[in-house]
Amino acid sequence: MIVFEKEYFSLKKICDSGQVLLGWEEREDGSYYVTSLDKTAHCFETEDGVVIDCPASEDSFWANYFDLSTDYAEIEKQAVGDEYLKEALAYGRGIRILRQNIWEALFSFIISQNNNIPRITGSIRRIKDGSRVLPGPEEMYPVREKLRDCGLGYRDEYLIRLLEELHEGSRTLVFSEDTEKASAELKSIHGVGPKVADCVLLFGLHRMERCPVDTWMKKIFAAHYGGKKPGWTESPWAGYYQQVTFFYERTGGRNG
Repeated sequence: MIVFEKEYFSLKKICDSGQVLLGWEEREDGSYYVTSLDKTAHCFETEDGVVIDCPASEDSFWANYFDLSTDYAEIEKQAVGDEYLKEALAYGRGIRILRQNIWEALFSFIISQNNNIPRITGSIRRIKDGSRVLPGPEEMYPVREKLRDCGLGYRDEYLIRLLEELHEGSRTLVFSEDTEKASAELKSIHGVGPKVADCVLLFGLHRMERCPVDTWMKKIFAAHYGGKKPGWTESPWAGYYQQVTFFYERTGGRNG
């Protein structure tokens, strides 16, 4: 079991920040069952902090998944000279950039493009077929044609082709330590463009310098930065700053 301070760890904000599309199950009492690979932790808040209830043998796994070693207070302090970003950081305090499994991140962001949350969650539910665990490439490959019946639309072709390449050995899920090379490797996957590649780099490979740009971010740049990318998009923490600004605008923080 892990207990971590609440100020820089909010389960609700992480869940609503758009970075995780599978593996989180919210309960009526406000707690969450969080699943990654074959592991599930019961996570909830108490007066003492956020509790990650898991076997002691899994403490290091979940500490890594929730990125508990990163000092988000220090990252926040580095945002100087940008009042809008400071507002977003204060509002989004508690968001952490999860260290998601690379297959789960790649899979979920491939099916997320030009899609909506209800359809995404419905497709994932059908693929999991009653399990909390997303099948890995080895388990999914023999039944890959069933993906066509899961409501994925044209995205099923992307996943089927990826599964076949992984099975044949012409592709792996190991990417370069160099972020630009890793980006090129991801974009060589059929169906992965710049935005999906940046999401996988940030949320699957924890390359915090990547800043995925979608229509929300373009609106933010237009409304607050004269249509230009702000300087923080080139910082080592651009991905975190992207998440809090996205969360700030999407959840109505400027009006709340």
